[in-house]
Formats: sequence, C-alpha cells, structure tokens
Amino acid sequence: MGLKVVKMKDIKMFWFVFFISGIIHLSAQNFNVAPKAYVGGMPGNEYNDVWGYVDKTGKEYAIIGSSKAINIYDVTDCSNPIQKMSYIDGSTVTWRDFKTYRNYAYGVCDGGACTEGLEIINLDNYSVTQSTAVFDRAHNIYIDTLHARLYVVGSNATNGQLTIYTLDTEIVNGVTYNGTPANPVLLKKFQTSYIHDIYVRNNIAYASHGYNGYIMWDVTNPANIQQLASNTDATGYNHSSWLTTNGQYAYAAEEVPRGRPLKLYQISGTGLGTALNLIGSFKDPLEAPTFSNNRPHNPFVKGDTLFVSYYEDGVQIFNISNPLSPKLIAYYDTYKLQNGLGYDVAAHDWKGPWGVYPYLPSGCILASDITQGLFTFKVDMPVSDGTNPGKVSLAKSTDIIFENNSKGLVLRSDKGYCYRLIVDVSGNLSTQRIVCHVNNQSVIKLEKNDLAFEDPTNGVILKDISGNCKKIKINTSGTLETESLNCSNAHPQIKMQTSDLIIETYTKGLVLKNTNGNCFRITVNNTGNLQVLPLSSCP
Repeated sequence: MGLKVVKMKDIKMFWFVFFISGIIHLSAQNFNVAPKAYVGGMPGNEYNDVWGYVDKTGKEYAIIGSSKAINIYDVTDCSNPIQKMSYIDGSTVTWRDFKTYRNYAYGVCDGGACTEGLEIINLDNYSVTQSTAVFDRAHNIYIDTLHARLYVVGSNATNGQLTIYTLDTEIVNGVTYNGTPANPVLLKKFQTSYIHDIYVRNNIAYASHGYNGYIMWDVTNPANIQQLASNTDATGYNHSSWLTTNGQYAYAAEEVPRGRPLKLYQISGTGLGTALNLIGSFKDPLEAPTFSNNRPHNPFVKGDTLFVSYYEDGVQIFNISNPLSPKLIAYYDTYKLQNGLGYDVAAHDWKGPWGVYPYLPSGCILASDITQGLFTFKVDMPVSDGTNPGKVSLAKSTDIIFENNSKGLVLRSDKGYCYRLIVDVSGNLSTQRIVCHVNNQSVIKLEKNDLAFEDPTNGVILKDISGNCKKIKINTSGTLETESLNCSNAHPQIKMQTSDLIIETYTKGLVLKNTNGNCFRITVNNTGNLQVLPLSSCP
C-alpha cells in the first residue's frame, strides 16, 4: 500500500495511529477508475473528438482533435502518451471527427471555417491528403470495416446528407468501383433530412436525424437505399447512437434540451418488417439528488458495457448485461469546476468530455475533454473481501469525532452514490445522500481500505443538530446503535472539523468490534440502507 498525497490539515490529533497508506486526497474525481495520464497544450487548446487504433505490431494510439490540429499519441503505455503527430490543417474549428480503417485514419471538420473536406492520414508515415471534390465540411463519419465502406453525414455535399464511399473494389448495379484505403471512391450521395451522426452494421445504417428522430436505412445497395424503420417518439435532439453486441438494442443520446436521459430502443423483425421501438430511458446524474439535468453526448458499447461521454459529468460507464436495466458501475469526472453547482451554470456549459474510446485491447481508455485535452485511464473494479477483513486503515485506541454536524463519515454504494451517516437528537442513525464531489471542498478520502477500530470502546462520533455527541457502536447481537456521550470524553480523539471522511471503495466500509470481540463491516446500498456483515476475523 503506497502513500499518494496526504491532506491532514483539518485533523487535530491527540493520539493518532493509522496505517496511513489508506488515507489519500484525490484531485481526480472518479469511481472505480484508475487515472493514468493527461496531455494538454495541443494547438488551439480546445478539443473535440477522440478515436483509437492499433498498428500491425500491437502498439496502441490515440487520435484527438484540437481546434487547430489533428493530434496522434502513442498510448501503448497508458500512463505515458508520446506525441507522434500534430498536423495543423489550416482551419480553426469546433467540430472534428475521426475513424480508422487498416493503416489509415479519416477525419472531417465542421463549421464555417472548415474547408478541408475528407482528410486521409497514412498511419505508417503520418502523411496527410485532402479530398474536397464532394464536400468541404462534414459533421461526422463512420466506417463499416467489415464491408470497407466510409459514410459521411452532416456535410455540405449537394444532395449528400448521406454520402457513401468504398475503400475497396465493389460492384454496384454492374458498375465496378475501385476504391482503396488511400483513395476512397464515391458510391452514392443520398438525399434525405439532415443526419447528425451515424452507426452502421451489416449494411444497416442507424441514423440520428436530430429533431427528425431515429431512422434505420438499408444501405446494402447504394443505388437503392431503403428506409426500414423510424421512431420519432422522443422529443429531444437525437444526437448519436450505438448498437448492442447482439444487435437487438440501441442506446441513443439526446443532446438537447439539457437533461434528456439516454434512450433505449428495441429492434425486431427484418427487412421492411423491421420495428424500432422506444422501450426505456435512464440517467444517473453525478449532481443528484440536488440536480438532475445532465447532458449526454456520445454512447459506445463494448460487450456488456456502455461508455458515455457526458460533458460535465465526465465519462460514465454502465453495465448493460441486462440491457433493460443499465447500472452505473464507474465514472471519471474530468471536469470539476461546476461540481456542487448543478448543471445550469452558463460558464460551465458545453464543458467536459466530448468523446470516449474504450476499444484498445490493453484496456486503456481514451477521453477527450473540451477544455483540457486527452485523458487516459482504466476501469478498476474492486474485488470484494467477502467476510475477510482485507486491507484496513486501523484506528488504535482512539475515536474519530466530527465536530460539525453537517459533516461525517460517508459510504459509497455500488453505483457510486455517496451517503453520509447522520444522527438525530434521539440517537437514531440514518443516512443522507450527498453530492460526492464539490469543487474545492475539503475532504479526506480512504480508498481500498476499511476504516477499522481495534477496540470495542472506540468508534465514530457524530453530532446531532443540537450539538450533542453520539458514538456509533455495534452490540453483541450485531446491531448498530448509538451511545450518547460527553463530546469531550476522556478517550483520545481525532478531530474532524470541516471535512467529511469518504470511504471511496464500495466493497469497503466501517469496521466495528463489539464487546464479544466480533467484528462487523458496515456498508450502504443504493437506496441508502445500512448493511451489517459479520467478518470471519478482526483486523
């Protein structure tokens, strides 16, 4: 157990014996995530899309757009990105998008300043070519790698709301089109309503048409594109989507108006009998329970996991092994300035992660933060100790007292919710859900360790609203109770004056010993109910 950064200025110690390696102060605001690296300072200092690729030797790379450039980093060592390219293409733009095929990357930009068309990057030598024959600017691209097709949407191509290229030799209606990865060949410009983003699998395009809804197109034959199904039940702006691995469901983000949940669509039937039904929605705002109108941007599915770049709420990660009931399991909140203020703060709107790329084989995850740059991290799910004590920070012969009744011990649930333990004037112990992270708020955090007391006479002391002290104890029956006592009791005390103490790992908690010498771990569930688990031994 290694000491990271210790912040103890809020603790007055009369007698303090801790395994200090468990006490840390984290600048990162995350749950079940191991931050690895951060890179900023790219040309323009504002950032947009991020994508990744793996070369033929197995090295991993990140492609991230800044307002003035296309930037590529070697992220084979997730903790040490190495710049390989920063190509200033002439335009200063807000929007860029990238995809890859074999040893080539393809990029587009959007906005009035963009005139670069389709940019093609040779990933072996980082040479760049531009094709402006069909369009100058576009909002998004997608590559169906199985069929070697590149799809462009939101462009200024005449009658080309959906523009399709081939990256290989393809025959359409008896005509041979000799495309290559270095030289995409136009197959079709298809006129329809504006498409903001697109996902394609098995020659079926799942198109986000903004306020015109969500539409499935059969693009098998570019000369005869057919609409298979559509859904306009949702009233928000259908921004982007991604399909589950089995192809039965799609998750879609509605970017505006603010506060829209992620939508779940069910896909059934085949051909012209296909149905696209909206069957659910969900969200888990990090500012809850006080604020709820967070804004999703881009969803991506990897196996049973859904990754979403969620602007001010960072990257959110959901378990979708049950697609009908997604469960938040991790997040990395890279944008902290609005934390604790809610979401309707103009100075903090359109900030945070633009995109996330979760597909690198090593598990290194890429995120692009609009104002900061590239973040790399890995999911770090805790392993339960079960009834074993496992790692602990051990308080020996001392109490921990919270001298401010608005502060206390905070436990995490398995969805990352934070619950502060509180007592009322009658000594009743309960929990209060709080925002886990408030910017610039003093807090002590304990990660991957229980907070354990070795003596049954010691424990956590909380104050009620009248300033009276109550100590949390566990009785011989294994039931939590509180004991009233003089706040200036004779026991040695660690005094917490203006900080909460957060046990960050949900499989960990408060470990108390009763007078029979038995130890119990106290944790919390997602509804705030305290759970008491007898341990096989004491720490």
